[in-house]
Amino acid sequence: MPKKGINIYHRKDGRWEGQYYYDINPKTGRRRKISRYGQTEKEAKEKLLSAINEIKSGTYVEKSKLTLEGWLNQWLEVYARPKVKQSSYINYRLYITKHISPNIGKLKLVDLRVDLLQQFFNEKAEHGRLDGKGGLSEKTLRNMYTMFSTALKQAYENSLINRNFVEFVKLPKVTKKEMRVLSLSEEQKLLTTIKASDERYKIGILICLCTGIRVGELCGLQWRDIDEVTHVLSIRRTLNRLPAMDQSKRKTELVIGIPKSDKSIRDIPLPSFLIDDLKAYKAQRDKEKVAAGDIYDERGFIICNEIGRPIEPRTMEDVFKRLLISAGVANANFHAMRHTFATRAVESGVDIKTLSELLGHADVSTTLNRYAHSLDEQKRKAMALMAGLYQ
Repeated sequence: MPKKGINIYHRKDGRWEGQYYYDINPKTGRRRKISRYGQTEKEAKEKLLSAINEIKSGTYVEKSKLTLEGWLNQWLEVYARPKVKQSSYINYRLYITKHISPNIGKLKLVDLRVDLLQQFFNEKAEHGRLDGKGGLSEKTLRNMYTMFSTALKQAYENSLINRNFVEFVKLPKVTKKEMRVLSLSEEQKLLTTIKASDERYKIGILICLCTGIRVGELCGLQWRDIDEVTHVLSIRRTLNRLPAMDQSKRKTELVIGIPKSDKSIRDIPLPSFLIDDLKAYKAQRDKEKVAAGDIYDERGFIICNEIGRPIEPRTMEDVFKRLLISAGVANANFHAMRHTFATRAVESGVDIKTLSELLGHADVSTTLNRYAHSLDEQKRKAMALMAGLYQ
């Protein structure tokens, strides 16, 4: 007589296996079976009960029929969405819909192999940009790899695959674009232009030049983040325009979130002249607050419009472009100010650990790799100074 219901037993390899027999396979006349594994009896049972709930709710897909895109979409909604930041969720959704689904998305999950994944990443490194202008950046490839690894690890834990194939993929080397760093003369021209400009949000450009913070961190700044006694700026939030989670209502939305990583939550000492400029700027905003009355936004954003509402990154990027043109400085993206701050810091002798903390890098190796050229120049200068000791 065919087995029915739930069976859980201890395997010879030390794991626990939970089995569930349900409806009849019309081709074989035998009961269909699902299996889930765990290091403990409790773990195996929990995984099995979760699968049984999927069967009863009609959302279960047989392992032999589940496609890669089907699993990734399921993982995204069930496992990733409750845990990751909105920006990460949006990026994952983009990777799946725009990069994976059109290429290897229809592949059965059980047919996944290392060589297929390796070919996918190789192709993306060469021709992966959606605008057709070359390959994806090293950062994007790494992020996509991390998503794949996490999703396939869950698939392995759910007994959908027998190994996490992406762990054996070697990410192809990508030629890094040269960072745009303002020269000393360009930076001085920009600073002179900022002082003379009547741009409402020019204070934001000055803050970034003096601190190296990211544009989203700038837009998220509130007056409570500045200690006028200690002259310290606290980075505690970001503000960015992101694709909406629910695109049926609107395409994009302004999102106030936590900084990029734990290390991005940081305190940055400010120079005295910037504190003075901020005090003068705040006095102007206080007058606007009185004039606006009840309609003024009380959250206290530093970079704000006439009624206190925050300004989004695109607006600050436009201000930066206009100031560059006025200063007669060659085109640069907003992030160039961050690279410029870091380069000036290295040139001034700031040690790499301190710089890493000021920039909010998750790991000091990121700082070392990114600004190695500046460090090399400092080493040459140091050795030239020491050469006199031996003559």
